[in-house]
Amino acid sequence: MPDGGRKNPVLANPFFLALLAVSTLFVVTALGYLVVPYVLQKAGNAPGGEASRSFATWLDRRGPLILGVEFVLMFVTGVAAMATDDWYSRG
Repeated sequence: MPDGGRKNPVLANPFFLALLAVSTLFVVTALGYLVVPYVLQKAGNAPGGEASRSFATWLDRRGPLILGVEFVLMFVTGVAAMATDDWYSRG
């Protein structure tokens, strides 16, 4: 192996993978929350689309709480990843 048989240091620490997953979920939720007003405005004029309208209403009500929880999870996994980085990179 060209790198002396060492593993990828980013993949060695499971907290980095958790941070990546939670951050991706946060971005998807934030983008969805930004689209909610558009969906609710257009859904009022269009026939059908009841599932989109109900999901947009649900996300409109619970979006800030969901984003807050995801932000706290990002913070916790980020701190854990930084705190354990030396321990996982030694192995």
